[in-house]
Amino acid sequence: MSVPSNARTLLGKQPARILLVDSNAFLKDSDVVDNLIEVMDNFFSIACNLGGPSRMPLFGLMTFSSYPEILLPLSHVKSNYARIQNAIQDLKSALKSRNMESETEGIVTRSIEEACKQFKRQMLLSSFQVRGVLQQVEIILLTDGQSKSMQYQIEEALENSDPANLKKIQMVIIDSWLKYFGETNVNLSQGSGFSYNGTASGLVDVLRVDGDSQSLQNLFNAWLLDTNTDNEHLHLILPGESSTENKNLTIKCDLQERVLNPAQLPFYEQFTVHSESASMKTFPTPSKASGICIPVHRIVITDMIPLQNVCESIIFGVPMIVQATSCWKLEWEELEKNQQQFKALCYLLMEKEMAMIGKMKTQGNHQSGNRRMGRALQSGPAMEEKPCGWYVFLPAPNGTLLVKGIAAKELLLPHTGTLGMEDISDDALEDINTCFKKLPVLENFNPFHRPSGLYDCLKTKYGRHEEKHTKHKFNLNDDMSISPSKQPCPGVTVRLDNTGRRTSSMRGRTNKKLPPLPVKVGHLNPVTEFPQEL
Repeated sequence: MSVPSNARTLLGKQPARILLVDSNAFLKDSDVVDNLIEVMDNFFSIACNLGGPSRMPLFGLMTFSSYPEILLPLSHVKSNYARIQNAIQDLKSALKSRNMESETEGIVTRSIEEACKQFKRQMLLSSFQVRGVLQQVEIILLTDGQSKSMQYQIEEALENSDPANLKKIQMVIIDSWLKYFGETNVNLSQGSGFSYNGTASGLVDVLRVDGDSQSLQNLFNAWLLDTNTDNEHLHLILPGESSTENKNLTIKCDLQERVLNPAQLPFYEQFTVHSESASMKTFPTPSKASGICIPVHRIVITDMIPLQNVCESIIFGVPMIVQATSCWKLEWEELEKNQQQFKALCYLLMEKEMAMIGKMKTQGNHQSGNRRMGRALQSGPAMEEKPCGWYVFLPAPNGTLLVKGIAAKELLLPHTGTLGMEDISDDALEDINTCFKKLPVLENFNPFHRPSGLYDCLKTKYGRHEEKHTKHKFNLNDDMSISPSKQPCPGVTVRLDNTGRRTSSMRGRTNKKLPPLPVKVGHLNPVTEFPQEL
């Protein structure tokens, strides 16, 4: 499929992934086994239920010690959580049941070759459309990585495999395992637990990860990122030497998600206070929205944070303005007291330059008098467990608050790859500084001075065109042509009245006015006689 030069594929060429787990590496630390099983279960609960295009088309799971064992052949990830969860439990049983180390010569090579054969078989069974998108497989080798023979076995497997179908082999080494072997000179990454070292072949990456749950979660969450490097994602166009477009300075960039969109997951209503956005799939027509009830959001404030420490990269969703209520059902004293307390809240937050962090208080499916609400918005079990979304409240000088959704742990994606701010050439700084001098500096941004053209586009696409106005107009001086499908019945003549409308008359019919029927209005006796005494 050819892609235009000014376009790119949506999550194109996401590789299939096969996880090879070395059973011998888990004999030293059972805590790592528990962390790995929990992380994999958490990750696939998200990956299997994530809407939109498939970020991870196929997944396979294997273990090896003395022989390779297939726990899950290459299978589709989307809507396949139950099967993958069973394979994860089988992995837990296989790792927990081992009590002695045993390794067969060449087992790593055999495991990699078996993984490549699985992918080839899947490609033969897949349709032509799937083969066009799914072209490569990525093998993740989870092991201790201490044996030098493992390096030779990987290189031997690369020689026997087809490099066109193999994207890369990633060997993952966990920090806690290294400590048992007494290695102190290994350069482990700090913070996120990541550090990459490429081998000479270019198809093998060595990834060292800490043994804690968060580092392992980042390892798997990175599979949800768009790894396609065939096209750039964004062009930043800065003013150049002249006003012509060819002389502009264009910087080509890539986009990377920081937070998963909760609208693509179940329980979206728990992650937004914008009620229409949370319920937009419930009522597709205005008539169905007339009787819908939505719950009153209850957000429990848990923390305060300085405004300068609020990270914009983890804030998402439609912002909403919060102000004191004007509900007429409240008593006057209560309404006045509530407004005063809200003003004091905004004033102190502005004075202290602080923001508030709160979480959505989960509510059960209450049975109300509105049955349509029970069917539409609260379908499911009577006491369905729901997540709690987190929100940040920012104060404003006009006595209001701005509430936005803030990322929870499950929605956060790892940030991989950064250039840093070192080693910037003088020529690049001079070019960008020249562009900045040609840009006006605004004191503030006024949306009323920045139209998007939405009105004109909507009127052009959905408005009435000229031919619609003249479709049913007739000229009295012209001969009226009637299509065969609209010919009158035999014996009926069509003429135009004074208003230009068509009227029909029967041949030979006399246009005499018939007198009105004589109707005498009198007393009507009731049909049913009711007894006087009951």
